[in-house]
Amino acid sequence: MSKQELLVSIILPIKDGDPVLLDQAISSVLSQSYTNFELLLIDDGSKADYASYLDKKAEQDSRIRLFHIALSGVSVARNYAIDHAAGDILTFLDSDDSLSPYCLEEAISLLRDSDLNALWGGTFYGSQKDINNHQQTITGPTPAEILMAEKIDLTSERAHLTKAECVGEPYRFGEHGYINRGIAARFLKKECFAAGKNRFPVGIKMYEDAIWNLQMLSDLRISYVPVIWYYYLENESSVSNIFHEDALERMEIPLKQIASILDLDDSTEYKAYTRLLMDSLRYVYQWLYGNPQWTATQKERNALKDHIYNREPWREIAGSRFTKYADARDRKKALLFRLRLLFFYWKLT
Repeated sequence: MSKQELLVSIILPIKDGDPVLLDQAISSVLSQSYTNFELLLIDDGSKADYASYLDKKAEQDSRIRLFHIALSGVSVARNYAIDHAAGDILTFLDSDDSLSPYCLEEAISLLRDSDLNALWGGTFYGSQKDINNHQQTITGPTPAEILMAEKIDLTSERAHLTKAECVGEPYRFGEHGYINRGIAARFLKKECFAAGKNRFPVGIKMYEDAIWNLQMLSDLRISYVPVIWYYYLENESSVSNIFHEDALERMEIPLKQIASILDLDDSTEYKAYTRLLMDSLRYVYQWLYGNPQWTATQKERNALKDHIYNREPWREIAGSRFTKYADARDRKKALLFRLRLLFFYWKLT
């Protein structure tokens, strides 16, 4: 079978997104050097005018398949697309990001004759200017023989490190490249999804993609690829940066699930969990205490603080083990947390 005969399904969920960024995302797919693909646009309950706009986008190219579904969340949208994808290889894209122009060609060249199930490629994170500058340095596909960084044979040591990279400090390469803990630059053979396997967790609003990555590690043969395949745009309107009144539930549910998957008795995985826990608390602060849209009474604010200081998973931050394994910046924050001054510190900084 020739490389060109393999069909790639690119899955892109959308809900009332920025048309300019969506155009850029779609263009990055349509301009791929590898042309045997389908782009599945999953409209996750967009408003009528935006849904009509998507209908027009789908008419631009016969390889675009548009599905309108009731508002269900990004995990349901991705799972829906997985079930409807016709490709031999599946990959994912968010509507405010874009793909490197040769990523499909390079991924196909590595996966087609290998015993690997999946590739985790590199991500570039930055402003639109940063991304444009990097794209100007790309002159053609990278030879397949020099792409492979590290086949992940899940020895005990590598398994601990890989799980840690899914939730904490990622695997980094070059000046700007890293292995994202989300959906970025993931290429999976269709067999990975047989019998309902490797679906995205439903009912979770944060870290669903990190949980998905952790679940993949149980039975897949994966390799890291140290080449930029995905551009992750800085976006102040992303889910990470806007007001969420359900902040505690939004964070505590996935943190509990992640803690159940990780081996927190292992120092490598526990150290990564400390980073995730502190990042998550910062999000709670941004969404509520640091957000002018939060109109809670002082009594409600104090009740939420009492919850955070006295209940899991946040109470872990005050423990001696957290301080032992956290990095220097988080040890400082843990001390402020124990003194109940962390939110005040964040307010000042």
